[in-house]
Amino acid sequence: MNKNARSLVSRLAQTRNLSEAHDFVADLARDHGFQWRPVGDREGNYGLIAMGSDPGHAFVERVTNAVDAIIEREALRRQPKAKSKAMPASPREAVEAWFGVKGGRVVNLPKEPRKDHPKGTVTRQSLAHNVEIILFDSDQKKRPTVEIRDHGIGLTPRLIPLTILSLNETNKVSKPYLAGAYGQGGSTALAFSPQGTTIVSRRDPKLLDEGDKDEVAVTFVRYNELSPEKNKNGRFEYLVGPNNRVVGLPPDEGFDFAPGTSVVHHSLNIDQYSALMTAPTGSMWWLLQSTLFDPVLPVWAEDRRLSLLQKQEKQRDGRTIAGNYTRLMDDKNDKVEWTNSVTVAIEHQEKETSVRVNYWVIKPNPDKPSEVPIAAYVDQWRPIIFTFNGQTHGTEERRFTTDRLGLPYLAKFLIVQVELDHLTSQARRELLSSTRDRLKQSAFYDEMRERILAALAMDETLTRLDEERKERLLSKHSDAEREKMRQRFAKLMDRFKVGADTSAKVKGGTEPGRRPTKPGSRDPLTPLPTQEHPSFIRIANTQRPVPVRLDRHALIRLESDAPDGYITSHIHAKLSVGGDPEGLVTRASASDFSGGRARIAIKPTAKANADQLRARRIILPRPHSRRRSRGKRSIRVFALCG
Repeated sequence: MNKNARSLVSRLAQTRNLSEAHDFVADLARDHGFQWRPVGDREGNYGLIAMGSDPGHAFVERVTNAVDAIIEREALRRQPKAKSKAMPASPREAVEAWFGVKGGRVVNLPKEPRKDHPKGTVTRQSLAHNVEIILFDSDQKKRPTVEIRDHGIGLTPRLIPLTILSLNETNKVSKPYLAGAYGQGGSTALAFSPQGTTIVSRRDPKLLDEGDKDEVAVTFVRYNELSPEKNKNGRFEYLVGPNNRVVGLPPDEGFDFAPGTSVVHHSLNIDQYSALMTAPTGSMWWLLQSTLFDPVLPVWAEDRRLSLLQKQEKQRDGRTIAGNYTRLMDDKNDKVEWTNSVTVAIEHQEKETSVRVNYWVIKPNPDKPSEVPIAAYVDQWRPIIFTFNGQTHGTEERRFTTDRLGLPYLAKFLIVQVELDHLTSQARRELLSSTRDRLKQSAFYDEMRERILAALAMDETLTRLDEERKERLLSKHSDAEREKMRQRFAKLMDRFKVGADTSAKVKGGTEPGRRPTKPGSRDPLTPLPTQEHPSFIRIANTQRPVPVRLDRHALIRLESDAPDGYITSHIHAKLSVGGDPEGLVTRASASDFSGGRARIAIKPTAKANADQLRARRIILPRPHSRRRSRGKRSIRVFALCG
């Protein structure tokens, strides 16, 4: 390229103005021989790129790719030293090992640096700036220009067509420590930014492939309508040099670009998420918190739209995005009345697999009784969230709570997250769709939902809270009815003669509006003393031995000094059930610890008969890593079942 062409490419990489970008692209094509290459090298790429139905989910694919770029940077940095070691088996294991995120959960990180923190403490805020989402003004008020900037591994001009502008490639299938591979990829976001997307990337100089130069790759993607007389659909294409390759600039060519990738979607069609960043709903903040329900790493979102910020006299307004899981756990003491998690076993044709179900009951607001509290966190009509590696892949309607679970008075208060991380690969393939906005309605999905219902139905606290809300509602109705009766009674009193006996006994002895407690609900139990790591676990059922019938589940109540959420916060911790001989009983579900208590539901297998159900043990393995846990001592307790 000559000096003028390099200058135009440099200016294209830096502009956030769509009109300027179009001018630079036109000059490059007219005066310097630049041309257009189909995305994915497929002339008919429209169907693959325009398959997404929700612009928010398509956009979040870009964010997922950016997080993966951060993780892959660390993977390649450590690879020479780790040839003899197994790589992490999941993104959560990777961020725990490489970024110090305990359990792979952002909630375990402190929010921001404090004076009492040791030097070098990793915080949510410090990690969030690895990936930044920035909103700029565009020529359309509700369609801002949005940049996703990561400081990850980066790409060279040679790699751009093979990765970020490829379609249906298998770049991440063999890398289990990355979150991608199940989605269609960030290319679906191009359909919601048809006027143009600028992509700029630079490979980390220490991680260059042999033969590659340290260059800043620059290209521009557009939608070309093509001639409607010859083509049913248009084509997505990107800018390349005269040699049909993505061009690269030396790192010092006119602007400073640190290693990583920038994707700028001009006038992105996200009208429903275009409110000011601080808006509790309808904003980029709300979109990211809900779709990245429990991300493995936090990200940073920033609003630089002067058209919206001028009233607040600000130039920018930013927030750390840690996901709604983290928000709910942070709000546990103030806004959450009850939370727990349960691991649910599911039969699959390949082998038994499982999901983890986390759930929260939000406290009612006494000052706003008509308010729907869950709306502050999720779509109030679809509060059942299915996630994989923390990203939302589907939702379920609120009828799941009212009709199926049988808790109609908790419908406005209950949020459920179903983690699909522990499913087998084959089970996940039967569930996950490439657009990540809905699950496949398969037979396995129906089976999974039924098992989840059975596990949640065993939580007596949910039953009790549903009853309490019912009683409150009936009590309010009763108060209103009593006021009406008082007014009627006052009118009737005017008709009675002085001295007339108006006393009468009320039928029944209970307060109006009260109902007997549902069978199975229990009064709240006093929390037990706990410590950082459990030292014992015991069966707390009052009936000994615990009866186990061949045709149904048996509920075993456990007590321990394990802290709340102990199993969820440790990647490899779990409650297991065993026996001698093995294989007679299996775990149907197991909750996490809360107040020193947990529960495990067991069921006999096809091998079992009544005479064999004798000695059993409940095991809580210590949370050592998967590779080091073998041979470590477990905590055991024996109990008779019959």
